[in-house]
Amino acid sequence: MRKKTNGTGLLVVMELGASWPELAATVSTGPLLEQARRVLTQLEGETPAQLCERIASDLDQLFGRGIKLSSVAIACNERTDAAAEAARRKLSGLLLGLMAKQRDGALYLTAPERSSGRLRHALSSLAQGLFQEWSSAGLAVSVEFGHEPAPNSLAAAS
Repeated sequence: MRKKTNGTGLLVVMELGASWPELAATVSTGPLLEQARRVLTQLEGETPAQLCERIASDLDQLFGRGIKLSSVAIACNERTDAAAEAARRKLSGLLLGLMAKQRDGALYLTAPERSSGRLRHALSSLAQGLFQEWSSAGLAVSVEFGHEPAPNSLAAAS
């Protein structure tokens, strides 16, 4: 009989056109062997609402038994329209609700360092609202504007 593991899970959600969240590699908590990692990406032609619905329908199958979702990074693109903002809010609420069952977890909204002021404002407002709503459940919510990716070394050499 196998011993039940109590590992943690990191979920990275990539909106179409978003940059890889630099913090995803540093969010690790616990031994590497016990941390499960999953990456879900928005498909070409998929609306933000459809991405949210697809993730919601897959949440139960993302991690195996004994793995608790402890960290989520949502890599956001430059969209700030009502549909994108509503989908981010809904997805964040679903994921925070899942982590609230363990009364532990963190959600990071991420974008590149050179993001527009409009996106910075939208993500900061969303993070602040989510933090106020979910902090009593022991959850952390923050926004991270990371560094720009390094130039491709092969392109620089040619």
